[in-house]
Amino acid sequence: MKWIVATVGSVLTVSLVAALLMAGTAHGATSGSGSDGGGTVTVGAGDGETTVGGTGIGAGGAASKGPSGASGSPGSPWTCSDQSLALNDEGFPPGGPTPGGWFSVTCIDSLTGATTTNTEWITDQTTPTPAPATVDPEVLALQAEHSLSLPRPVTHFNPSGVSVVNLPTWLWIDAEAWHSQTVSATAGTVSVTAVATPRSVSWSMGDGTVVTCKGPGIAYDTTKSSQAQVTDCEHTYTTTSAGQPTTDGKDNGNAFTVTATVAWSVAWTVTGALGGGELPDLDTSTSSTLRVEQVESINELASFRRPETVDLGRRP
Repeated sequence: MKWIVATVGSVLTVSLVAALLMAGTAHGATSGSGSDGGGTVTVGAGDGETTVGGTGIGAGGAASKGPSGASGSPGSPWTCSDQSLALNDEGFPPGGPTPGGWFSVTCIDSLTGATTTNTEWITDQTTPTPAPATVDPEVLALQAEHSLSLPRPVTHFNPSGVSVVNLPTWLWIDAEAWHSQTVSATAGTVSVTAVATPRSVSWSMGDGTVVTCKGPGIAYDTTKSSQAQVTDCEHTYTTTSAGQPTTDGKDNGNAFTVTATVAWSVAWTVTGALGGGELPDLDTSTSSTLRVEQVESINELASFRRPETVDLGRRP
């Protein structure tokens, strides 16, 4: 093993060339004469090119070298190969543009058998692989939230179709839709899951009143007496719907527009990155109409109400 020390410009460069002393010292001839004595070994910072010409290394055309090796210029008898010097890469600063590395470059004259070995810095000519785009997990979570398909509430009333002033009107929506909705989105190694959970239902009753219920409400069971049923979601109108827009073009078709809005809380979790938490709330709504009449007596009420909703017994 032999240490080769040379000064390049004002920088002292020390190169370890292990391959040069195997079986015999590498031979070379600076003049290309084919002489067998005094092989030439040099150390320096190169640009990945070796000048070749005639029968030896000297002024002339250039041949580029790289990790796979290269030959001399067209017509030159010189053939060159290289070997990476990992110890030099670890122990010495770069000798040229990066990325690159230190190489032991050996050239052989096919006519004379003369060889020459140089230790050179060879710049990597490959195109670097672009770094993967950074994924913002919260942006991905918002995309997942926007793709959620949430059910619209299906509204129900009792009395249905026509209610009565000063009579509590039961309100509810289909309970089958009252459950969480989930959607996931993935970009690269990052995956997020957004979960929307129904939180409450706000009923805009059309008379300026808004009733907020924590759940979907309780359906009125026509097979039971009113005394046997309770609700946590109702509204009592104090005025009729007279003067409201008509639903059928007839004088007695005036009705309140009732809008039920479900508020959904949305949370997200992520794998492959840091994050998670709350996202903006979502709403789904449905509008329907409800007539409200003034009734003076039970007999008059029975004349237009459905039999199953005539029961005006005590409401718990």
